[in-house]
Amino acid sequence: MNNKPICGEWHGNDVMPSENKLCIFEIKVGKASKGEILIGYRQCDIIARESCDCEFACFEDAIIRWCYIDLN
Repeated sequence: MNNKPICGEWHGNDVMPSENKLCIFEIKVGKASKGEILIGYRQCDIIARESCDCEFACFEDAIIRWCYIDLN
């Protein structure tokens, strides 16, 4: 079986995901940057990348939208 992560329901930045739950985030850091998609976790007020040993990615205010990962 070859499960791929998909988004359940997209949420805006008005509500944040539970801490330490794996999510897909669309973020934008800086005015000139393009949006970026990453898989990671919310830890307090930061987003950490899942693939890089929980490396810091951004603060919550950079989130455009997010969703919990649903493996189907």
